[in-house]
Amino acid sequence: MFRSALYSLLAILLASSIIFYLIDNTEESQTSTTYQASSLANFDSSSSVQDKDVDEELVGVFYMPSWNTSPDPAIDRDSFWSCLTGREDCSSIQNPGIWGPKGRIYNAKYPYEGPYLDRKPIKELKGFYKRDDPEVIKKQLEYMKSYGIDFFAYDWFFGRNYYYHLDFAPQSKIYYPKGWKKDPAISGRVAVPGMVEWGDPLEVLLNVNASLPKEKQMKWAINWCDDSNERWMAWLKIGSPEEMARKANYEGEKPDKALYLKVHEKITQLWIDEYFSRGDYLTGKDGRPIVYFYFPQDAESRAAYYGLKMKDLLDLSQKTAQKAGLKGIKFIAVASGPMLEHERIYGLPTLWKANNPAKPWEGGEYQKRQLLQEYVPRLKSMGFEGMTAYVYHNFMNKDNKSFADMRETYSGHWTMWSEKFKNDPDFEYQVPTAMGWDMRPAGGTWPQPSGFPSEPQKDRVHSDKNSFTAMLKEAQQISKKYRSSNGNTVMVCCWNEYLEGNYIEPTEGHGFDYLEAIQSVFGN
Repeated sequence: MFRSALYSLLAILLASSIIFYLIDNTEESQTSTTYQASSLANFDSSSSVQDKDVDEELVGVFYMPSWNTSPDPAIDRDSFWSCLTGREDCSSIQNPGIWGPKGRIYNAKYPYEGPYLDRKPIKELKGFYKRDDPEVIKKQLEYMKSYGIDFFAYDWFFGRNYYYHLDFAPQSKIYYPKGWKKDPAISGRVAVPGMVEWGDPLEVLLNVNASLPKEKQMKWAINWCDDSNERWMAWLKIGSPEEMARKANYEGEKPDKALYLKVHEKITQLWIDEYFSRGDYLTGKDGRPIVYFYFPQDAESRAAYYGLKMKDLLDLSQKTAQKAGLKGIKFIAVASGPMLEHERIYGLPTLWKANNPAKPWEGGEYQKRQLLQEYVPRLKSMGFEGMTAYVYHNFMNKDNKSFADMRETYSGHWTMWSEKFKNDPDFEYQVPTAMGWDMRPAGGTWPQPSGFPSEPQKDRVHSDKNSFTAMLKEAQQISKKYRSSNGNTVMVCCWNEYLEGNYIEPTEGHGFDYLEAIQSVFGN
């Protein structure tokens, strides 16, 4: 999931346009809330995809939202389509934070190879559609359901640093836990900041899903992505002299340990109030909601800045859920990373340390990095009850330079982790799959401050219907072989990671090939 390459610019855009966005969407939010309330009656909380026969695979797919990259809220410049159709408006290749001062540089050795119009969704999805179009989203849900996908895991983002005012009409609908402290003297300013980012598609997905007949509704889960260093810097900047000078913060507002924990509690309470209470949310056989946690090393390293452990965060979530009357939460780690000693510099960090402790918002270093095979054995002690992956780029010294390579590296991971956990009934390995990788629309693999990608040879990992079908069959065999410990979930990456070349949604280039492959292997 290539997100850090996009966030530096986004942080600036969000800061400048958040109020305009809230004002423009107040009426729409009120309408959708009414729509949601009227359609929730269609939920069938008694039927569950996780009740499928143990011999059948439960197929999940990751769903990545796009967002508006335009600084003008009146102009919608979609983060996906702007990069597929050209480079002039593509924020990811213009981002100096990752590509250097000139952005992505194109020359004879590293030419521009777009536009990538074969990735345009089919006409039934309205081509380069609007990300929150209910008609398009209804089609997406119908395709998932009819081609054998049981649930989607929505890549979910949360901006910790945003304060807002509940007595200010355009912001009054933003979620805030009932009964939590606010300041009536400052328009009901919240005491605990933070709000969902890029949640528009999810809101429409859930509203449309609730309106469908019971037998056509999809299950879904959160894939919490706490992976942006830009968000972390924005959080640490709360209460800084610069923020105080521009009156973004008030006296006493500071990103200390107590507030960090309170924001985490707020995140969990939001899940409980807004998501877990819905009949379409994915739960385990014991009724606990399932939450996927993308790249837990990022959250762990930042928690360590406060002297906290990852287990402290997950325990807080468990206590919050139990206080609300739930049995708890089942957390599944979404983890991958390098495995060779010479790659440790790119390993999974477990600590973030400020360069200047007095001014942490100016930056720091991610330290105490571990290789994947060192990190994974620690997951259970952190509070996770399983793991899967978004994308594996390598296995030991084998890199993905073709889809044949990808099938080989995935097979290595499947066997390694299935064998490791085969005698542990309390930790499951959900077998991951992917349809490929090609990050050229976003500039290439991987961005360097020089303006050039470091490993462009990895940008043509392309499958077709036959090779993807073969991978799915191999994944199914592994899932069945280790069913007693792995469970029956198979994860697919991804529905719509267009900038990473990882998308099974029907397009003009591949039509329904990937959905038909899923249907042929897993059926309905």
